[in-house]
Amino acid sequence: MIKITASNQRLDHPQNFEVNDEIAIISWGEITVNKVEFFPSSFQIRFNQMVAYIDPVEIITNKKADYIFITHSHPDHLSIKDIQRVIKPETKLICPKSVEKKLRKLNCKVISTKPGDNRDFTEIQYTAVPAYNTKPVFLWLKAHPRSKENVGYIIKIGEGTRLYHAGDTDNVAELSDVMDIDIAFIPIGGDNLTMNVKEAAELANAIIPKTVIPIHYELKRIDELKQFKKLLNKGIEMKTMHSKNEN
Repeated sequence: MIKITASNQRLDHPQNFEVNDEIAIISWGEITVNKVEFFPSSFQIRFNQMVAYIDPVEIITNKKADYIFITHSHPDHLSIKDIQRVIKPETKLICPKSVEKKLRKLNCKVISTKPGDNRDFTEIQYTAVPAYNTKPVFLWLKAHPRSKENVGYIIKIGEGTRLYHAGDTDNVAELSDVMDIDIAFIPIGGDNLTMNVKEAAELANAIIPKTVIPIHYELKRIDELKQFKKLLNKGIEMKTMHSKNEN
């Protein structure tokens, strides 16, 4: 059984990245996954009075959600206790079909999605993007098989700020369609669970976001952040949101 807790390396306040005067991205920082210190894929996004979450896990807030986006069912991305803490009846919870059945009894609106879907909620719009592995972790077994229809999200907020959260994925062919991105959240942890540093940098350089936030990596391999930053093309800013800031 996978045990996930908040890390004792966390600061006593969340990390706040103000994208502009209207949009802020918040991270509560490190988690511990089976005793391994890990920076997760979990964020809160605020736009004026709107609050959205992506993969909320071990968050420290009771701020109610207007929207929650879940990429897939692994416990470092899907935490029902955290979702329950921030939902209200009006919350729209967007998730892959493989996750929907686990959330049906929650007191909010659950919206099943799959790669290629898009919806417009006026203040926020999303397109679901494929997220899967091409490399097996053992023999032929893949941690995130394509058949699960896990997703990443392109999220458009306000007048046109576009965020891309990749979820857990390799640099698959369909991601060549991801473009015009302001902030990209890209996993760099490797180990055939996600892209490694080189692959993640190749995707970032193809997308050309203004800012890239690396996610899903072990803190004991923190030097990989420097390697990732070095591989980014000139003009792409790297922003880290863990307690030991490496910007």
